[in-house]
Amino acid sequence: MISSSSPDAYHQTRVVQSQIKSSNSNLQQMERKSHTSTVSEYELDMLEHLLSVESHTLPNVSLIEQQPEIKLSMRPLLLDFLMEVITILNLSRSTFPLTVNLIDRYCSTRIVKKQHYQLLGLTSLWISCKNLDPKFKIPTLNDLRKICVDSYNKELFIEMEKHILKSLEWVINSPTFDAFVDMFLNMLVSVNDANSSVIKKYYNKIKLSSYYLGELFQFYPNMYFEYSSSQIAILAIMSSISTLKLPINIMTVLNFYNTLLENGTVQLTIENFQNVFKAIRVLALPNSLQQKYCVNQNNSQSLPPKTPKVSMPLTPGPSPEEKISRKRHNSQMDSSMVHERKRSCIDLGVRI
Repeated sequence: MISSSSPDAYHQTRVVQSQIKSSNSNLQQMERKSHTSTVSEYELDMLEHLLSVESHTLPNVSLIEQQPEIKLSMRPLLLDFLMEVITILNLSRSTFPLTVNLIDRYCSTRIVKKQHYQLLGLTSLWISCKNLDPKFKIPTLNDLRKICVDSYNKELFIEMEKHILKSLEWVINSPTFDAFVDMFLNMLVSVNDANSSVIKKYYNKIKLSSYYLGELFQFYPNMYFEYSSSQIAILAIMSSISTLKLPINIMTVLNFYNTLLENGTVQLTIENFQNVFKAIRVLALPNSLQQKYCVNQNNSQSLPPKTPKVSMPLTPGPSPEEKISRKRHNSQMDSSMVHERKRSCIDLGVRI
């Protein structure tokens, strides 16, 4: 007899099987090993697909720099605020880079007012949560309103969400650096050479360090916009190997990455790695990353220096009754923006 709360006749069967699997560690290891061996056959196809999607979801820094009110110097402050929110809500690791990608792609397409920048960031975070996180972790509209201390009402979040989706033509998913880190490390381990045994031994340390560096790169426009997510992933892996002082030939890892690229794709050089590795030593560590990775000031000699404690300024959002002008001020816009950009949100008549 089918229970009234069960979606189908086999629901209880699946529950029993999952309980058996969860209590049997050997069975879990066997399934994980079987899954890994099966997926490894399609790694090259998966990588080719991710690289193809990545090439179509890159932001345009030249258009972002032409924003009349938003400056690149404001970007790290917003990202620091969003990373802190993600850490408090315990969201997935991919949520942050996907949020950053949505923000930058939107700023490459539309004009963003200064008072709407935080609204854009929180709404992009909300969209990323819906794509990557479990349903019970997705913040509600009330949560978003409380996070910004009632700077924006519920209606504004909904309208901004619709406008982001429409502006990006509903292309939301973009390969994040952490997905490339996992894939590259698995592929390096499967090579079965002298380096693979070392990588396998220190796999977790390399992966965690690469995640940390990849997230740190997001805060610095001069590094983030210069490299794609796949390039950030391999540079983070190479930097982690060098930081941990592992007996691995860096040139072997670099050549491995370059051989995977399609013809016509810009390849990385050893100079790229050297410049990034030198820059890491002087990068300031954002407050949100200090909290996420529990950086101890007494044991942080090898880590980047701390930055002064700053908080995200709360920009007042418009009231529901406020009517924003839909006219574009040609005197404030560069002529090149008119031709290179799509129509702004002001032209579309969306009240945000």
